[in-house]
Amino acid sequence: MIKYIYYLLISLFLVFIAQSVLSPLGILSNLNLLLVVLVFITVIFGFNLGFIFAVLIGFLANIYSFLPLGSLIISYLAIIAVINFFYKNVFINFSFYTILILILIATFLNFFIIYLLNLFFYFLGVVSLYVIVDKIFLLNLLWQFLLNLLFITILYFIAKFTIKKLNLAFLIKK
Repeated sequence: MIKYIYYLLISLFLVFIAQSVLSPLGILSNLNLLLVVLVFITVIFGFNLGFIFAVLIGFLANIYSFLPLGSLIISYLAIIAVINFFYKNVFINFSFYTILILILIATFLNFFIIYLLNLFFYFLGVVSLYVIVDKIFLLNLLWQFLLNLLFITILYFIAKFTIKKLNLAFLIKK
């Protein structure tokens, strides 16, 4: 039970950083921190923990979203399911290029699912605002691809360095 409280606190912290700290920072507002962390958690710790974080982060981030409640949860769950499938069945190893391809797939899927959900809810009359895909939107999407790649690269090398240090620490005889 206590670990779920930790997961909730981590999710709150991530949503706080994404919505309060990164949003007003100009070009860094295009970094999709929540998506990158979800992909990283799903690849490193598995689908079950990714599922828990997708639900928690999706719910908390949906509070700040223009979409109806549950839309980001659906989007994040679909993304981690696809990422888990690709990681387990196609790429099968934790390499630098694998994680780059997975974050590109996740970023594209996030855009596509949110866009389709937005159009769906707009045509149902649930929301009165819809996303217009113009050159500014596509430029921001390109920046999101680049910043997500940069951030996942940083996380990858931190994880590799940490794993290598932990393995060496456990291999040293006392």
